[in-house]
Amino acid sequence: MTTIPPSIDARAAVAEWVDGCEGTRLRFYRIFGPVEEGPVLLWGHANGFAAGSYLPWLQRVAERMPVFAFDARGHGGSEQPPAPYTESCRVDVLARDLALVVQRLRMSVGPDRPIHFAAHSFTGLAALRLGGVLGEIPWASATLLEPPLSPPPEYPAHSIAAELAQALVATAERRRAKWASPQAFIDRLAGAAAYAKWDPGMLAAHCHATLRPNSEDSGYVLACDPAVEAAGYRMTMNTSTFCYVDRFCCATTFIASEAAGKTATPSWAAQVQGLAAARVPGAKLVRMAGTGHMMVFEKPDQCLQALFASIEGADDG
Repeated sequence: MTTIPPSIDARAAVAEWVDGCEGTRLRFYRIFGPVEEGPVLLWGHANGFAAGSYLPWLQRVAERMPVFAFDARGHGGSEQPPAPYTESCRVDVLARDLALVVQRLRMSVGPDRPIHFAAHSFTGLAALRLGGVLGEIPWASATLLEPPLSPPPEYPAHSIAAELAQALVATAERRRAKWASPQAFIDRLAGAAAYAKWDPGMLAAHCHATLRPNSEDSGYVLACDPAVEAAGYRMTMNTSTFCYVDRFCCATTFIASEAAGKTATPSWAAQVQGLAAARVPGAKLVRMAGTGHMMVFEKPDQCLQALFASIEGADDG
């Protein structure tokens, strides 16, 4: 069996395997930090990314509370699901993976400690699916940074979501998979307009976390196969989750970007966060100015503040 390196180095986290849905193993991490007691955070990453993409930011969170994270199937240090990916990466499978990760986390922290969930993009959609459709809400609060929740056709935003999701599928399918080194990947992204506002440390973490040594050749290859990434974008076109989020009953904060300037990554997901917040009982909507969908990488300080405000608001409630 080919060895799959974790997306977070052993110097920064303890990594272990969790058995995911339908036999695909997932990597699960405990970020090293000074806090051992109290409420904990479970973090979920965006499509095509990995837990390690956010490591500098998660280490800052870990200064305040214990932090756990995981790599979704086909991402980072987790196993590749079987083809066809439109089946093995469908939203219900990702939601069940998340439930199994939470079960493993609960084994680590015990039955009584509060678990707070936070996610960037598509793992947030998996959480909404788990709670709204499958009826499991195993956390005290959810802080969701632009989950790509597509509304059904009767909403004007539906056509925008469908059109841009198709564009993202096409982009993923064209993505260059092989790189000479992580530094070559860093240099390429650093020179692209879409990454101009990224924090340099976050960019470096992302590039290291999302590459693995190429077992078939020299150099490196994307840990997330572009075909798996494309399947993740196709998954967001499923509008049924939107219809059930009124059953997602926990303290929830949606964070939406407000892009400023041509260098901010466009986000159709930003346009539906208000709709989502209006459907989830008691949910709050926070708008973050001057950023795009990659807000954690563009404005890590503001995202950190928003996360802690969300968790503290849930604890006060």
